[in-house]
Amino acid sequence: MYQKLSLLVTAVFAGVFFILQNSSADYPGLLLEKAPIKKDIKLNSEVLEKIILLPEEPFDEPEARQIIYRLDHLPPRLLHSVQTEGIMIRLFQDKLTSFPTTQHLKGVTPRGYTNTERTWDEVPGIGGSKLVLVKIGHSEKGSGHGSINLELHELAHSINRYVLDDLYYRMKFTAIWKQEAHLLFPEEDYFLNYEEEYFAEAFAMYYLNLKTNEELEEKAPATHQFFAELESM
Repeated sequence: MYQKLSLLVTAVFAGVFFILQNSSADYPGLLLEKAPIKKDIKLNSEVLEKIILLPEEPFDEPEARQIIYRLDHLPPRLLHSVQTEGIMIRLFQDKLTSFPTTQHLKGVTPRGYTNTERTWDEVPGIGGSKLVLVKIGHSEKGSGHGSINLELHELAHSINRYVLDDLYYRMKFTAIWKQEAHLLFPEEDYFLNYEEEYFAEAFAMYYLNLKTNEELEEKAPATHQFFAELESM
């Protein structure tokens, strides 16, 4: 399903996507499989407990559970590929820029926020690297971001960069983006100008729930079919 053909991709995003500087060093946080919250959570995919990192200090457990359950709706094979690529998902509570991989973003205005005083310190999530950061309690649209779902959108950036790096899929999706972006997001420059943002938001719509999945299929059938074909391969 996810054959690899190396392709150098550089992309930056506004508000919720940035290529982080990271290393192979262990990331701070407690693995889900070792966290007390795990005993009360039944997962479809055991992979999640090995790729989700939780805060070591007390956190909003009900909100964290909802994030975990939404990620658990993703296909097991896709999650396995995420694990194989070494992608980790870190849930956090404080500032995004409090991590070693994001400290260089302190005080920096993200793309898309040029007309505001907002900086990366206030952004609730970031993806596109091997460490995906998701702020607990900020999953829904309007909670400091414009995505339909924060964790799915951010993880999609890393999946797009590391898992689906086959040239065939990239060329195919580029054509679909040019064909349907204006149908799904009319007059929304964020998605019309940046293919990686369209991919991430369409991915989130496909997997969030039946309603958003059906909306994607109705407005952007080729995009919907692209994700359906990836699932079946």
